[in-house]
Amino acid sequence: MTLPSLRFGSKMARYCIVQGGMSIRISLSRLAAAVANAGGVGTIGGMGMPPEELRQEIRAARSMSRGVIGVNLMYAGTIFDHLLETCIEELVDFVAIGAGFARAPFKKLAQFGIPSLCIISSEKAARIAARTEGITGVVVESGQAGGHLGPENPNISTWELFPGVLKALREHGFIGPVIAAGGILHRSDVDRALRMGADGVQMGIRFAMTEESSASPQMKQAWQRATGSQVEDWSPTGMASRAIVPHTDERLPRITQDGVRCTTCLKFCRHRNDPAVSHCISTALTRSQRGDVANGLVFTGPRVGEIFDIVPVAEVFRRLLTPAGQTGSARVGRPLVTPP
Repeated sequence: MTLPSLRFGSKMARYCIVQGGMSIRISLSRLAAAVANAGGVGTIGGMGMPPEELRQEIRAARSMSRGVIGVNLMYAGTIFDHLLETCIEELVDFVAIGAGFARAPFKKLAQFGIPSLCIISSEKAARIAARTEGITGVVVESGQAGGHLGPENPNISTWELFPGVLKALREHGFIGPVIAAGGILHRSDVDRALRMGADGVQMGIRFAMTEESSASPQMKQAWQRATGSQVEDWSPTGMASRAIVPHTDERLPRITQDGVRCTTCLKFCRHRNDPAVSHCISTALTRSQRGDVANGLVFTGPRVGEIFDIVPVAEVFRRLLTPAGQTGSARVGRPLVTPP
């Protein structure tokens, strides 16, 4: 079976492969453009940068590709509204919103004709999303994703979570594309997700471990050395999170240490309320992105130990598009329709 395509508004991605929007400057213009040029859906991770930097990344990505390129935003961020305005001003191909939920951003995007993806992890959220004006696509993210985890059971797999969420969406009238995310690495995983009814898949760590990723060489080496990941409950966001093995809370940056200053990046943060109980998540992630992995935090999914190489995005797609002995034309997946 040849991979299906996926429509985003007036644009069609040749393949139903969506690159996860990894923030804190991991998924920037170079990675998003490379994925789009390969026929997938490129995503710039908007969290952790000011609006003008995001604007520059959007424009840089567009200068490198005419493919489908959007932005991932975290509703939990304090400057979410400003970043959303930047996306609207730049008329991006789509905006994916996770880490919290509100109806207003989706309605606003619809008013400007910008498709939106809602990132959810439960059947309850599916029922709400299905009734929310402006949501044109849904990403179902399981406990096999890296970083902060939405499911009540942080270890639930995509194969366990996705069918129930998809059923809840369809039973409540949602007709847009539904994309499976979490722990998807190989062509066999993509095929399995499509057989379950997914219209596409979202992949994070495989694209983070590419030449075009903006993760530091030290961060990429940490992923290569990792044999797996572990779920921790010490994130200052109050959510469980998944990081490489080993990680300990004790070595992560405290606001009481020299050089660690609260930037008020999140709307809610336990660290800000009581610096003694948790680390500064922004500083921890930024340190790793800049190369100080020993004193930083490295998020990843549980299957990181199955990736042994850092390759160009084009090579990732070559592998994904090579089911042994199969050829043929791509079928067209369910379109992500621009709202009227």
